[in-house]
Amino acid sequence: MVLLIIVAAVLQAKPDDIGEDEVRAMVMERYGGEVEAVEIKDHHYIVRVSDENFEYEITMEREDGSITDMKSRELPREEVAEEQAEESPEDSGEKALMTEEEAKALAAAEVGGQFIHVTTSEGARPVEYQVIQLVEDDDEGALVTIDAQSASVDKVLWFSIDFEDIPDIEAFAQELQEYNRQYQDDYYIEFDDYYDD
Repeated sequence: MVLLIIVAAVLQAKPDDIGEDEVRAMVMERYGGEVEAVEIKDHHYIVRVSDENFEYEITMEREDGSITDMKSRELPREEVAEEQAEESPEDSGEKALMTEEEAKALAAAEVGGQFIHVTTSEGARPVEYQVIQLVEDDDEGALVTIDAQSASVDKVLWFSIDFEDIPDIEAFAQELQEYNRQYQDDYYIEFDDYYDD
């Protein structure tokens, strides 16, 4: 009698049933979202999944993972707003802006030379760093525009001027920024004694 009960128990707990981890993986692969819970009910798994706008209840066969039923409900706008408000910047994929020092290093790697000046255009979207580099001797430079969000070089504006003749580096930087808005990448400007008076 005891042997009969053990055999019946072994036959009932079919080793062919898929496991909970496999069920989670299957649901994530097919539907995405976040698996909230997995329950066993008779010969089925009941899987609760949610994404940004919906909640789903998926009933799957334990034996082969086939779906026998699926119910969905749209989340009320208040719940969606609450969930989005709870997400931190790291969760939503927002990346911190690069630092001024990182922008200087990126500009030096892009065009070489020696650092002269940096400004931040926070009014621009995305936020940009504009780094002036002295590239060759005392007469060639580059204005390197860097996207602070993606940490990538957007544009390089080359120019020729004797840096010793620049009376106000801030005013010169603003003038370069104006040229930068007007011209495409790798444009070359010669100031030809522009500041000689």
